[in-house]
Amino acid sequence: MSKNCCCRIFRGEAWACFLLRMWIAIRLSLAGITKFLGKNEEDKWELSKENAADSMEKITGAMKTNTPIPQWMLDQYSAVLPLALVGVGFMVAIGLFTRLSLIAAGGIILSLSFGLLMLPEDVDGTMRGIELIIVALALITAKHNILAVDNLINLAIGSGRDDDDTEDEAPRRKKD
Repeated sequence: MSKNCCCRIFRGEAWACFLLRMWIAIRLSLAGITKFLGKNEEDKWELSKENAADSMEKITGAMKTNTPIPQWMLDQYSAVLPLALVGVGFMVAIGLFTRLSLIAAGGIILSLSFGLLMLPEDVDGTMRGIELIIVALALITAKHNILAVDNLINLAIGSGRDDDDTEDEAPRRKKD
């Protein structure tokens, strides 16, 4: 690794990637968790699969009424979406397989956009477009990724490659 790698935490690009990653993680995780969150008979908040099913039924009901998306697709999607939001959000937060996690986050947001843009009021679909731009920015800055499990893995396997290295520069640095 180069002498400059320890100073990369002070780079603006590194913090841009970190802040974008955290926003995406919070957005996805909270969107997933709130699907499971509801009040019980005692008027206390609880997490349950039943709450997720009820929450997703409200969403898929609007899709069923206003779009040509088949019911079986809506059922499959609503069963997977809450868990996918939480899981991908967690992976983005800790920086595990950061690029793949961000691509998965973009895929989830794009899939949400697909249905929302078919609705008569497509304001929510437009908001998903803004979220997609944020994910794209995070992917662009991913080479400057800091405070991530990916970095610990790279240290453990001793890749000897700094984030600024291109594919052909890394072997040269090892020789120097």
